[in-house]
Amino acid sequence: MAAPAVAQEAEGQAPRLDFALPIEFDFDFGAKNGDAVISRYIPLISLPLVEEWRLINLTLAVVASAPGGVPGRPGNPEPVPGDRAFGLGDLTNAVFFTPPSRSQNFVWGFGPIFAFPTATSESLGSGKWSLGPSFRIAYRPGPWNLGAVVGNLTSFAGDADRGDVNQMLVRGLVRRQLGGGLYFTYSPIITANWNQSPGQRWLIPIGGGIGRSFEIGSRQFAISVHGYYHVVRPDGAPKGLFRIDLVLPVPLALHRD
Repeated sequence: MAAPAVAQEAEGQAPRLDFALPIEFDFDFGAKNGDAVISRYIPLISLPLVEEWRLINLTLAVVASAPGGVPGRPGNPEPVPGDRAFGLGDLTNAVFFTPPSRSQNFVWGFGPIFAFPTATSESLGSGKWSLGPSFRIAYRPGPWNLGAVVGNLTSFAGDADRGDVNQMLVRGLVRRQLGGGLYFTYSPIITANWNQSPGQRWLIPIGGGIGRSFEIGSRQFAISVHGYYHVVRPDGAPKGLFRIDLVLPVPLALHRD
């Protein structure tokens, strides 16, 4: 999810403002209440601060067509049963302060994560205002790109009739360059709903995908296709999903050194 900025930092480029727009389309299947199509728009901005520190801002906006009552989905750990709905999900934003690193191949950062109840239907969001700590780490040895973004959201306000939120979100990244612009990628979204019993708490996908990066003009793009199966999941959660992942850079006219 944070691969574009991570890659530029790892290559030791000069401080600059960077922006990219990853877009994901998930087609999940096997949930008790029906299948879903979930699109995620993840604008990512990296800008320099003082003394070689950087600020990474990562926003997650969701548009989905999904039935109600499906557990395990990020941002809606206590779902309300209901009919299929189409619209916006909750908005999540994480801010990472990244200190200078002695290694050009290793970066890390820490900061807050927030969730806002912007969902247009109870089926698509938690109904709660939530916040918590977040952490990111990235390591790029040779052809590998390894990383993770971790955040834990705890609700503090919102709809009193909805369940409280206490959910950990983990977005991992394992990427291996294969040559010719091709790469293997494993980018799981792991959730843990701490309000549930251990047997109903975790959603853990296993799988992977193949992608290709390419240039149009001076800008670099990437596209990948994935398949995942949930080896651990709550009752009623999706059995797995297929994903199409795009990374779009900001137009050159909006990019500032």
